[in-house]
Amino acid sequence: ALKRYRWLILLVMVAGTGIGVFATRFLKQEYMVQATIFIESPPSKEGPMRSEGFVEGGNWVELVTTFTVLDSVVAKERLYLTYPPKDSTLFASFGLLDRFRPGQYVLHVDDAGKRFTLKSAEGLLIQSGRAGDSVGTRVGFRWTPTPAQVASAKSRDVTFGVTSPRDASMALRDQLTTRMEERGNFLRLILTGNDPARLTSTMNTLINQYVEVAAELKKRKLAELSKVLAQQVDTVGKQLKDAETRLEGFKVRTITQPTENAPIAAGLQTTTPTAMTRYFEQKVQIDQLEHDRQALEQVLRQTQSGQLSVDAFNTIPAAHNAPDLNKTLAELSQAEADLRALQTRYTDEYKPVRDLKQRIQTIRSQTIPAYTEALIRGMRRQENDLRAQVSSGSRELQQIPNRTITEQRLTREVQSIAAIYTDLQQRFEAARLAEASAIPDVRILDPAIMPERPVSDQAPRVILMAFLLSTALAFGLAILLDQLDKRFRYPEQVTHELGLSIFGAIPAIRHMRSGKADLEEASQVVEAFRTIRLNLVHSYGTGPVLVTISSPGPGDGKSLVSSNLALSFAEAGYKTLLVDGDIRRGELHRMFGTERIPGLIDYLARKAGIDDVLRATSHQNLALLPCGTRRHHGPELLGSGMMSELIGEMKSRFNVIIVDSPPLGAGIDPFVLGTATGNIMLVLRSGETNRRMAEAKVRLLDRLPIRVLGAVLNDIRTSESVYQHYSYVYGYVADEEKMPKLGDGGGA
Repeated sequence: ALKRYRWLILLVMVAGTGIGVFATRFLKQEYMVQATIFIESPPSKEGPMRSEGFVEGGNWVELVTTFTVLDSVVAKERLYLTYPPKDSTLFASFGLLDRFRPGQYVLHVDDAGKRFTLKSAEGLLIQSGRAGDSVGTRVGFRWTPTPAQVASAKSRDVTFGVTSPRDASMALRDQLTTRMEERGNFLRLILTGNDPARLTSTMNTLINQYVEVAAELKKRKLAELSKVLAQQVDTVGKQLKDAETRLEGFKVRTITQPTENAPIAAGLQTTTPTAMTRYFEQKVQIDQLEHDRQALEQVLRQTQSGQLSVDAFNTIPAAHNAPDLNKTLAELSQAEADLRALQTRYTDEYKPVRDLKQRIQTIRSQTIPAYTEALIRGMRRQENDLRAQVSSGSRELQQIPNRTITEQRLTREVQSIAAIYTDLQQRFEAARLAEASAIPDVRILDPAIMPERPVSDQAPRVILMAFLLSTALAFGLAILLDQLDKRFRYPEQVTHELGLSIFGAIPAIRHMRSGKADLEEASQVVEAFRTIRLNLVHSYGTGPVLVTISSPGPGDGKSLVSSNLALSFAEAGYKTLLVDGDIRRGELHRMFGTERIPGLIDYLARKAGIDDVLRATSHQNLALLPCGTRRHHGPELLGSGMMSELIGEMKSRFNVIIVDSPPLGAGIDPFVLGTATGNIMLVLRSGETNRRMAEAKVRLLDRLPIRVLGAVLNDIRTSESVYQHYSYVYGYVADEEKMPKLGDGGGA
């Protein structure tokens, strides 16, 4: 389909591409300018109190698109005004009054450049005047071009537009692209448009205005911060003074409270270890006294029972601290030592021995118990005194944590408020200094530079898109036309739609020229008819080949196929009869150079005999039966008994009988002839035969006692891919060689 409609495809592609090239004349080139702004990192947020900044983090990006910045840029660059770049000098003094009328206007200057007229886009006259007059005062313009500026536009119309500054700001915001990393310090601005000079000027004005607004915001921030810090310094100073007063009063109240019978500063951290040590020392003394007292009481009980041991007193610390008891124990020990010395020399009856025993007994039973009881009583009194002191110390110690915590709390409060006061005081001084020498947090790093070439040329893309779209349209149109085509184009339409077998395909026969190529083309045609002949013979099996050849419509080449197929059979040695059954317009007699009359109709009408109607041809195995005289009742004669007799007679004389019939759409003649022969073969011409007619006629043949053998494709183009498998190999034509003459009696 694409090859068949190649010229249509080429025309659509050329037309579409031409439209794309023409459309590029109306495209405006787009330019891009860039600028970079450096932004200081935000200050640290450490500290107990901090005033947040006006602009931080991502708010820097939002600031550049605020109307505070954009409106100023629009006013300075007069972006509310659109005009041709070549007329920039004419609009150098253009401005707007407080109230104006937006819209499109046309300024016309006469040929002399002396007078002008201002009209709306609809053609309504607004003002006319002389060069040097104010222009457009009635519609809110503050515009007084000089005569020289007016003369620069003489003999032509200058179209310009005026919009509101806020709308211009919104349009500028849409043109502007901002880029900044989340934690970066570089803000990149990109502006796109059609006028590179105006874009560059607008971008530089924008970044300058941005820095000015940022500096103003920072100055305002520092002023507000100084004011807030001054108020905070006063407030915290009063809080610090109150905290110091409370701590001083607490110390005055607790400095005179006694502890351990001594005027110490109870509750102070420096005195806490002394009171605690004394308290626990007294507790230990009480425990020691109680332990020694109980030990003395036990020893006293042993003494009273006569089991006194000096060593038992030596293990008690309190006994060592009692001089009288120690002295008595020493006397007892000395007396017992003296007794043991005397007993070694004297008997118990010796008077010094008896006196010494009496003395020892007195010490054991009277002196030591008396001293021990006195010591126990003293220890009890001392123990009671210590218990009283411990009880008093316990109450004092229980009050110490409360006073200590209170003191620490008051001290921490004073220290905390003092630290805050010191920090605020420092920050207040720093804020006053920063306010006096405010430096903006943003700086212009890379200003905008006018671009020398557009950022993207849309013309190649438009041309390419036009080419691709036109190509797709052309291909789609070719496929659509192919689908809407009612003629046979492909072999599948014969096999699938009609259900017919293809006996062969005859290539298109072009005008023969002398040379090798002509022989090749002729060989292709000959091989095609040989293929049809082979398929036709094998479709019959035994018996003569009897077939009617027809086509759905005229001009399909049935007569050409019939005559050449008959010649092919004759060349193969078959006795062949070619019958011209087209009794209305038969022309086979002209192809073979014979007479038409008498012929088939004459024989059927009994006007001539069988030998009278048969014509010999240039080929000895081929005979022709022409159509004969034209008669109106010819179709009836074809269906008469004479036709059956003729077929029976011819079957006995010829091996192959081929009947060339009229087209199926010409009447009942082909159906009558097909019924007489019992077989029919259709000729379908590629690009000519109507598929719908062929399908209808084939269905009609199915109702008759006719066997549709198959179809022959005529006039195919073997160069087309769908017919390539029907072509034959070129250059495989056999050359004719002369047979050698054999001599008489000679032979190998």
